[in-house]
Amino acid sequence: LGFAQDGIFQNAVFEISMPPQTSQDFGEEVKRLPYIFKDPIMFDKKIDPKMLRFGSNIDGKDGRRETYHTVRDIVSPEILVLNDGLKVRLLGVKKKEEKTGEAVRFLKTKTDRQKVFMKFDSVKYDDKDNLLCYLYLSNRTFLNAHLIKSGLADVDTGFDYRLKAKFLAARMMK
Repeated sequence: LGFAQDGIFQNAVFEISMPPQTSQDFGEEVKRLPYIFKDPIMFDKKIDPKMLRFGSNIDGKDGRRETYHTVRDIVSPEILVLNDGLKVRLLGVKKKEEKTGEAVRFLKTKTDRQKVFMKFDSVKYDDKDNLLCYLYLSNRTFLNAHLIKSGLADVDTGFDYRLKAKFLAARMMK
């Protein structure tokens, strides 16, 4: 357009119209579809999948480094609560009644303001739906093994897990 020319739309007429309001019942619309998928397998999630990543089933790798947490509460020498509210049980650790207080103090001093990360075994949950894990400090200190080596906890022999033989050997060496 030149300076002396009029605008392009000087003789244009614009009409704005709204579609008529209809109340659609999408539930009824879905019922009229020829096929509706219903999953026969109910998904019973014990934990929010966004909180943890267990790796890929295809290549067996995660691709990321560990996710770090802090310990919010120590319920017992074998059960801890992490900063995101996740309740975990130390895999292979069984509390000794006479050493419970000392073991809790040990865990408090080791985990105070420290980042921790978890590793998992083939068994993910115990009979009370607590997440089973091997717990490490950010400097790779293995807390499960330290509790057993120092005699503050016993080895849980109630079921099989990957490091059971290592824990039994550590108990004998002390």
